Amino acid sequence: MLGWRSNQPGPGSWRKHRKGWLFGDRAEENFIRHNKRVWADSSPSLPSGEVLCEFTTMQPSIIAYSYFAHVLGKKHNARVLSYMFGIDKSIDPGMRRLYESFNVEIFTCAISEDQRDEIGNLYEETLPRLITKQDVFNFSIDNIWIGDLLYDHHLRRYKVPTVDVKDSRFKVSLREALTQFIYWRDYLRSHDVRALNVTHCVYLVAIPLRLSIDAGVPTYQCNAQGCYHLSEERLWPYSNFYSYPADFAALSQDEQQVGIKMAKENIARRFDGEVGVNMAYSQKSAYTSKRIDRVLSTTNKLKVLIAMQCFFDSPNGLGPNLFVDFYEWLKFLGGISNQTDYEWYLKTHPDAFPENIAILEKMVAQYPKMTMIPNEVSHHQLIEEGIDVALTVYGTIGLEYAALGLPVINASTANPHIAYNFNIHPRTFEEYERTLKNLESQKVKIKMSEVYEYYCMNHIAERKDTWLISDYSNYMSNVGYAEHFNSDLYQYFVDKFSPDSSNNSICWLSNFVESKDYSMGRKHSNMVDPTGLKPSANGF
Repeated sequence: MLGWRSNQPGPGSWRKHRKGWLFGDRAEENFIRHNKRVWADSSPSLPSGEVLCEFTTMQPSIIAYSYFAHVLGKKHNARVLSYMFGIDKSIDPGMRRLYESFNVEIFTCAISEDQRDEIGNLYEETLPRLITKQDVFNFSIDNIWIGDLLYDHHLRRYKVPTVDVKDSRFKVSLREALTQFIYWRDYLRSHDVRALNVTHCVYLVAIPLRLSIDAGVPTYQCNAQGCYHLSEERLWPYSNFYSYPADFAALSQDEQQVGIKMAKENIARRFDGEVGVNMAYSQKSAYTSKRIDRVLSTTNKLKVLIAMQCFFDSPNGLGPNLFVDFYEWLKFLGGISNQTDYEWYLKTHPDAFPENIAILEKMVAQYPKMTMIPNEVSHHQLIEEGIDVALTVYGTIGLEYAALGLPVINASTANPHIAYNFNIHPRTFEEYERTLKNLESQKVKIKMSEVYEYYCMNHIAERKDTWLISDYSNYMSNVGYAEHFNSDLYQYFVDKFSPDSSNNSICWLSNFVESKDYSMGRKHSNMVDPTGLKPSANGF
């Protein structure tokens, strides 16, 4: 069937609308014509290896793929292939045309009978050994750790708060993980793979990432927001925060001053209730000026806020935490609540998936000292009413409450604020337990200079999202995070295109790949003044 279709609202709707269509809407067709002009001569004439990209329908990733295919294909003299792993073996003809416009061929992953037999045997051998949740989390094959990927995949797929190894659905998840592992182990052994790019470094889609790293293949996550080079030491993207103090110290004095000034301004905007300040994905503010009826008691007891995160949105996406998932964390806090004379209040973010609420209500009912408060209540109101301390695993409240002068205790050493002392960071489960049982004696001296420095480094200084589209963050803010996952982004990119901007993107990506650095940064751009990038009103 041929025809035109309307723009789609986001990645979740793509497949049902794309199925069977050969031509895209006008924006997508313009993007295809653009690619054919720009990348007409970019394929090596006699390729001798393969560069692999995980198949995706997400427009920001596809635009990045067009550059990734050119740079990595040329570097490795390789043809670039996009792989699709799943039960549905059909590939939409429209997506084939789109990928072929920048010289990428799509293929589906098929399991052989021998592999199927090995998977079955491995499943029978593995399942009896997975007795506890920690066993699942620690699970590895041939010394390659995939337990965290299996764990988070299961939570996400079934929208469950924790793993139950006796659940028949977990057995399905385990078999899926083993299938991907065996397939990619054999593929990497039998093909000359020169580089690999994935869309995510969590869930089962990251299994080829773990195997390619083990095989010594350069492995990346590259999209319009930036690129990361993953390794045994750095399995997850978005973890630049460990070196923020040193990175800030390396900035010029002018850059530091501009960065701190912008940090103060943006934090103030966030606390004024503005939505999406350096958080394009956010749809609602947790810091509105609106007040509702009082939610905290008027007693003098110490008041603890539990700032919940989504149960099934990759709880281990930055690395291991003190607990295998948020359910186990909350269950532990429930036990502590029974042993203390504090008042415990639990709040989700206004953006929380609705499936979380029913789970939380059921859990809170088991702990008489816990109270679930409305998710729309502003943190300004909670602080006015007397919240004393906030608990999170690694949430943004660690920055926000520190900026408002309140202590926050994290339950992860992989939390983004770990390099600074404006939060409390217990390093072990035992230390965390002692800290919670003695909250009255916990003191944290919050230096606002550290708060602003962190914000500067996390949101302002690097601006990796400018490598492909110079005002990408502004575009997301204007149209909305979910809404920017449609073909309008293709048209926006084509309209903004110039030979100079394209050459800069190629140089930026090429310099990053050659550097073997963990994260793409402004130093990889050919637009960087060798004497130091001058700060501007729009950032660095």
